Amino acid sequence: MKSNNEDDAPSDEPSKDAEKEPFDLEDEIKKKSGKKHGHKMPTLKAYASLSSFIVWMAFLILWLFFFAGAYGIFENIAVVIVALLVVVALNAILWIPSDREGIKAKTSAIGALVWLVFLAIWIIFFSSGFGIYENIGIALASLLIVGAFNVLLWVPSHGGTWGARLSAIGGIGWLTFMVLFLPFSNDLGFDTYHAVAIILTSFLLMLGVVALPWRKEMRIEIDVGQGAEKRVKLSIIGLILWLVFMIIWMWFFAGMFSGNQNVGTVLLSFVIFGLLALGLWLPWSRVRGEGPESWFSIGIGFVWLVVLTLWFWFFADSFNAYQNFAVFLVSLLVIAAIAGAAQWKKLRDFEVLDWKD
Repeated sequence: MKSNNEDDAPSDEPSKDAEKEPFDLEDEIKKKSGKKHGHKMPTLKAYASLSSFIVWMAFLILWLFFFAGAYGIFENIAVVIVALLVVVALNAILWIPSDREGIKAKTSAIGALVWLVFLAIWIIFFSSGFGIYENIGIALASLLIVGAFNVLLWVPSHGGTWGARLSAIGGIGWLTFMVLFLPFSNDLGFDTYHAVAIILTSFLLMLGVVALPWRKEMRIEIDVGQGAEKRVKLSIIGLILWLVFMIIWMWFFAGMFSGNQNVGTVLLSFVIFGLLALGLWLPWSRVRGEGPESWFSIGIGFVWLVVLTLWFWFFADSFNAYQNFAVFLVSLLVIAAIAGAAQWKKLRDFEVLDWKD
């Protein structure tokens, strides 16, 4: 008879009591060896990267032993760091993929490498002939030039034109001029007033270059029929004329007066520009029923500027710079207290209204 008990059926599974195969250490090592599992050998890139850092260490040792004694501690630190950055840049060029975007990235890395090499050469051979601010200016200017190169490389053109690139290059070019002009202005023979005039002129030119590609996109979207767009244009023209006046004053007339009187002139000219702008926008705001919450605060601000103008023109030369700064702070606190008291009174009057009615 056959038993209906499933437990009596023969099982295909190996018996738990079956003996396990003996552990062979040599076979286990072979299974995990690189040959059976396709272990990759280090590539030429990996060897090149390792070799580059070995070369950097060798350079560091040779520099410290044979050359470092002829330079100061900051120059030696700069040389070591720049050399390390050169190695890092070379490795970046080595490992960045060579696809379309990778080519751009490699080009940027090459630009950074060229900048670092220039920086190292400048620090070692030329920096000692210049002051600290001049050397900082050279370093920043060279970095900005590399930045401009990357702008041309990465920034897309705007609407089929070079608008975005032109604006970026204009801004970077002005910053490059500034970091070079400021430390070298005395060496070029410019006094403070002429230097200010040149800086303001360069600022105006930069604004023109940056804004030129976008002139057609600049629009005033609100209340064109009420003259808002015209007022914005007139305000911009007024600002430009004020800057032109400042340039002319600083170049031709500032040297005839003291520094405090020139400060007073700047303040007075700004007051005139502000009053003209206020007169331009006040009718527009009244028609709309809008405007600043407190015209009194604006008026007291103009009064404060006029008082400062009179102080710097007639009285400031009798005091030193610290005393004049103290007078400025006291006048600022007084004006702030008056404006704050006016706002507080207005708020209190608003709160006492009978809102139940």
